[in-house]
Order: sequence, then structure tokens, then C-alpha cells
Amino acid sequence: MSGTVSASIAAYFKNVWRGIRSLGGSFVTALPYLLNVKSGDLKKEVTEQYPDPVSSRIADELPPRTRGFLVNDIDRCTGCRECEEVCPVRCISVETEVGLNPSKVWVSVWDIDHSRCVFCGLCVEACQPGSLSHTKEYEKSVNTPGELVASFGRGRVTPEQRAKWAKIREAKESEEARP
Repeated sequence: MSGTVSASIAAYFKNVWRGIRSLGGSFVTALPYLLNVKSGDLKKEVTEQYPDPVSSRIADELPPRTRGFLVNDIDRCTGCRECEEVCPVRCISVETEVGLNPSKVWVSVWDIDHSRCVFCGLCVEACQPGSLSHTKEYEKSVNTPGELVASFGRGRVTPEQRAKWAKIREAKESEEARP
């Protein structure tokens, strides 16, 4: 019993000694700043103003394979959901409905939450129709996180739109039925 007590007391003092040594190291690092020793080196600015007009990069100066925010050309998108499935952080949301042509889908919702996106590019590589791509834009300031959600969908199909499509289908079928 006395062996475990003495071992725990020894461990306690060892931890106290490590803390004192760490605190001393911090003081040694901060002391020149507190005493203003070598003021020439210490007053040198190391923080760069943002955006720095001298070293700021414009889109033309960025590397060609820069991965900025994502955009989706909804006219080319087939709603296959490959991008949604391959995304490691699940920041893409795709919803489809039956469209005018029953063999094609209507991409009603295609949203990406840029606050969750890690810009890995897996979704762009998985996109078979090539509708998904990165822009050169890589910085954005918003007031609420919801503003970082980009929507590219066509919108939900309304009952009026369904009725209009039904009339168009009937007209096509009657044209095809005529000899």
C-alpha cells in the first residue's frame, strides 16, 4: 500500500516539476518582448494586412487547378447523384422528380453547403455529364451560415407545371398516333 502512495506522490511532484519547467520556458520566450530587448527584431511586423494590395492574388494569377467554390450547370446535370454519394462530408443535397420526358429526371433541388465543403474535388471527378466544376473564387464573407448554401436546382414541380406537361405529352402522343 505504501508503495502505491509513494509512487503517486512521486508522480504528482514530477508533474509539478514539468509544469514549472514549462512555465519557465514560456517566460524565457516572452522575456525579450517584456523587456524590449533587441527592439529592432521584435518590432518587425510579421502580420500581413488582409487583403494586402501587393501580394493579393487575382483569379488570373491562381494555379490552373485551383479548387474554389463549386458551381453546377443545371442544364447539363442528369441528377445521377454521384456527386452526393462520393462527397466525404455530405455537403451536397440532390432531389429529383419525374420531368416532362419520363425517361429524363427533373433536378428540383441541387444544393451545396460551402460551409461544410472541404474542396476535395471528388464530386467534380465523379460528375459524368461534367456539369460540376470549381471556380477561381475561394473567399467569401457572409452574415449567416445559411448564405453559404448555393442552390442550383430548377425548383420543385408545381401542380400547374405537371398539368401543362401532361397536355404537352397528350399532344405529342396524338401527333404520333396520326398516320
